[in-house]
Amino acid sequence: MAITDYASLKTTLADYLHRSDLSDVVLSNFVQLGESRLNRKLRLLEQEANATLSLVAGANTVDLPSGWQETIDVYYDTDKRHIQPQNLRGLNSQRSFDTSSGRPYLYATTNGTMAFEIPASQTYAIIIDYYKRWDIIADLTNWLLTTAPDAYLYAALLEAKAYIKKQEDVALWSQGLQTAIDDLNRLDNRTRRNATVRMDSAIVGGRAFDVVRGY
Repeated sequence: MAITDYASLKTTLADYLHRSDLSDVVLSNFVQLGESRLNRKLRLLEQEANATLSLVAGANTVDLPSGWQETIDVYYDTDKRHIQPQNLRGLNSQRSFDTSSGRPYLYATTNGTMAFEIPASQTYAIIIDYYKRWDIIADLTNWLLTTAPDAYLYAALLEAKAYIKKQEDVALWSQGLQTAIDDLNRLDNRTRRNATVRMDSAIVGGRAFDVVRGY
């Protein structure tokens, strides 16, 4: 059976395990755990997304977008000025020195939110470029499953090993997964190569312009 979506992935997974007694919930757990491994290992162009966050006046936190995995860049929508990343300890230290409101220039991520060093003096539109998590259970299919079904299959098979105690195939599954991850990263690096060029600062505000992303 061709692997084209979440349902066919689970069917193929059961076939590879040579088990017909595994419930849908158990197979779903294998897929979910395997996908978590892929989300930790992969940072591909196809995972990149952006969202506009509204930091309201008087607030110093804003919720991260749904599916956020890792931040790439943060900047103001109006003039594209960057907001610089900071660890939470450094941000809290900065807060102790500056208790006034204003336009934030530092942020840290914590507990699903983006925190800033000072409360906003007005409502600001902030753009966040980020890596978005794959979520096959919610989306049913995605670019990764279509392009590299072997990555999903081998990741799920590895997560099944503790449940089914079938250790003889673990080395094969592990090598298959690592090959899929290496191939995806290699192709992604080739796509990104020489993609970033410097444009006139008057046009892009001094930011690097990525011809692949288009911003």
